[in-house]
Amino acid sequence: MKVNITLDLAPFLPWLKSYDKDKFVRDLIAGLTVAAVLVPQSMAYALLAGMPPIHGLYASFLPVIVAALFGSSRFLATGPVAMTALLTSSALYGLAEPGSDKWIALAGVLALMVGFIRLVVGLLKLAFVVELISTSVIVGFTSAGALVIALSQFGHLLGFKITQSTHIYEVVSDIISKLSQTNPYTFIIGVLAYVIIWLSRKISPLVPGALLAVIATSLISYFFNLQNFGVSLVGEVPSGLPSLEIPSADYRSISQLWVGAIIISAFGLMEAVAIAKQLAIKAGDRWDPNQELIGQGLANIVAGLFKGFPVGGSFSRSALNYQLGAKTPIASVITCLVIGLTLLFLAPLFYYLPKATLSAIVLSAVINLIRPQEIIRLYRINPTDGIVAGITFITVFFMDLWVAITLGTLIAFGSFVYKTMYPRIVVLTRNPKSSTFVNAEREKLPECPQILYIRPNMSLYFGNAEYVYEYILEKVEERKKTLRFVLLDLEAVNYMDASGSLVLIRLLDRIKAMGIEPALANIGCTIYPLLERLDIDKHIDPDNIFDSKGQSIVELFKKLDHEYCRRKCPYAIFKECWSVKEADFKPLEKIA
Repeated sequence: MKVNITLDLAPFLPWLKSYDKDKFVRDLIAGLTVAAVLVPQSMAYALLAGMPPIHGLYASFLPVIVAALFGSSRFLATGPVAMTALLTSSALYGLAEPGSDKWIALAGVLALMVGFIRLVVGLLKLAFVVELISTSVIVGFTSAGALVIALSQFGHLLGFKITQSTHIYEVVSDIISKLSQTNPYTFIIGVLAYVIIWLSRKISPLVPGALLAVIATSLISYFFNLQNFGVSLVGEVPSGLPSLEIPSADYRSISQLWVGAIIISAFGLMEAVAIAKQLAIKAGDRWDPNQELIGQGLANIVAGLFKGFPVGGSFSRSALNYQLGAKTPIASVITCLVIGLTLLFLAPLFYYLPKATLSAIVLSAVINLIRPQEIIRLYRINPTDGIVAGITFITVFFMDLWVAITLGTLIAFGSFVYKTMYPRIVVLTRNPKSSTFVNAEREKLPECPQILYIRPNMSLYFGNAEYVYEYILEKVEERKKTLRFVLLDLEAVNYMDASGSLVLIRLLDRIKAMGIEPALANIGCTIYPLLERLDIDKHIDPDNIFDSKGQSIVELFKKLDHEYCRRKCPYAIFKECWSVKEADFKPLEKIA
């Protein structure tokens, strides 16, 4: 027990014991390279979250090291990420003015709430909840969210203020109406920054294009006094490490933040777990999703206490760690130290950094995420998933982001539940050529007039039990003139709740009341104890409960009216039928 607690609270101890110089060199290279990417990205994502740029560096300092030490992945790079920053600003809209002291305080509170949720999920080992968000919702939301992010940067790129909204149609119409106010100098700086980043990626993904863009445009801004031409600069950036400060907010604001906190937590959980899992599989590492969530939860709590905002796992920076061969989370510790040195000594140098450059950094990070073709691809695979993704995408044009992702999730759940409410129920018969049991109605093969062999192809629960009951009774009514047995094959029933089991008992009683004997086959080991607690023996002859298809047919055939088989039945469904047929009998093998 002590070992488990130690691993949960200090997962970094095992890899510290075997740490050596070679590992440090690889971690040093990875840590410095990721830091070169994180410094400009964090400031850009801070603007996206409505925060002053310095708070992006705050969120990239201690949270990075906490997530690395208390997570399970050596590659996962935590810090400000585009989608989480966007969701943060979406959650805070209407509660305060972006960049104001109240906005900063609410962002800290939101980070604490997100951290608490993720930490609890990890401690309770509930990481599986991330699987409840449908891929179709993620595809639609990611494309729409990336489009919202891209559009939100056009104000800084074009040199005028645009409406603060996550409704795409509002932002687009506002941008179009103000195009005549475009500042050409701002636009040129933004394009130059984007081109530098684009060319850097073409050369190598390891080239820190964002950092190069920051240096180049800052120097241009300094030497040519671009602020005199209306180019908006980052301005004064305070130096020094963030101090511990518990953010405060009134009860009403906190209550309004819970929905946003849950959405950010859910999306961030899925993002972090997916990244860590993918890279762990590639590297052959062992990993623990619940431990990862503990690390992410603690990182967000620290971000909230040290003037940051919600953080998450970055795919691009994590992939960089993987490409550079980071050996341990020490790589992230080194990244953290570089951020600390930047805060102490380099922060004032960002005074001449154009905001258009930060917008170009954000654009370069999200532009490839706008992929409506993925929605079309999903539709071709499964129309329902494509529709869910499409609705989620389109909803963002008119609604807040958290509403869109919630609506998409509800529709995805609703479509799934609807499908399970009407499960496929198959009437079985034996194929005379292959001697296997097949779908009688689909294959147009005759059934035994005295045995209705029927199989529900899904678990029984409160949502579909009544439908199964009515469907089977309908089939019984159609055949009751000659029917002697109704054989229910429960092979596909892997789960049964109280409602489903009670309806099954009612079905058995109803069949008996019609003068027909019920029988059961292939009852799962998880289902039988439930039926035993309902005294199944009182509702069905124990001799009519079978372990397999073959056994059920052999035993039930012994109880059939063999005289009917010989003189009236035109079929030979089972091999046992031939034992009672006339020598010159020729069976009818197909139904028109």
